[in-house]
Amino acid sequence: MGHPSSERLQCMQSYYPFLRNNKNFTCNTCHYAKHKRLPFTSSNSRALHSFDLLHLDIWGHCSKSSMHGHRYFLTIVDDYSRFTWIHLMHTKAETRQIVMNFCTYIETQFETKVKTIRSDNGPEFLMHDFYALKGIIHQTSCIETPKQNGIVERKHQHLLNVSRALLFQANLPPSFWCYALPHAAYLINCIPTPFLHNMSPYEKLYGHPCDISNLRVFGCLCYINTLKSHRQKLDPRAHPCIFIGFKSHTKGYLVYDLHSHSITCSRNIIFYEDHFPSFHETLPSTFIPPCTSSGIFFRRPPRSNC
Repeated sequence: MGHPSSERLQCMQSYYPFLRNNKNFTCNTCHYAKHKRLPFTSSNSRALHSFDLLHLDIWGHCSKSSMHGHRYFLTIVDDYSRFTWIHLMHTKAETRQIVMNFCTYIETQFETKVKTIRSDNGPEFLMHDFYALKGIIHQTSCIETPKQNGIVERKHQHLLNVSRALLFQANLPPSFWCYALPHAAYLINCIPTPFLHNMSPYEKLYGHPCDISNLRVFGCLCYINTLKSHRQKLDPRAHPCIFIGFKSHTKGYLVYDLHSHSITCSRNIIFYEDHFPSFHETLPSTFIPPCTSSGIFFRRPPRSNC
């Protein structure tokens, strides 16, 4: 009969009484031919404090390298607060040093210690001596079972969705993903989530809501004040730029200077958040077109409810 299930055979016995059905019989052929993965049940376990459990995973290899040559990024998610940290990487070999530095950062800035790290079986996370020295439990998922590390896997999807939205809205080439991704993580950490009862990950971790008064539209047009040492009396007092995020531990904005084609950090900036410098869609993703003060074209963003 082609090895039907015991339930099907029992059903057929009402029509064909001569069929035999032994429910206690183990058929090896059925296992070889029809074996499936076991279903996953929803986990209700939650860490009771910040950094009791960290979820780690590497995303990449990216088909489009960033403008600085990044191909990977390491995502770290705190199980208690769902706060997310992003670390850009050129190669996976950078992972071990980043993890060790991050554990030291937690000990210094939050006066606590990482207790458990959960990751896949990637060799980049196999640091037995370091875990033993710090007393950290390293939990690993089974081979080809990313669902066991599902929190950070879903976080990757969320991060990439927001990053794509930022790049598409600003009409920037894919090479700018190294700036869109950290900005997306910053936004996600500031936005309330129903998982935390409409608290944001930032508020859950730090105890107060994030100050978003300094936020600007990613990729918008802005004008940066030129340095006195680099200009003559009749030179322009500003250059057109593109806002691409924030610089850590600095009260300033990161911008891409359309005049010098360089990344600059400054606070002396005027923003035009409804205008975006236009990049030609047919050009290669790594090409940044030259632009002068008299040859810049702008477009307004499409109407949206976002």
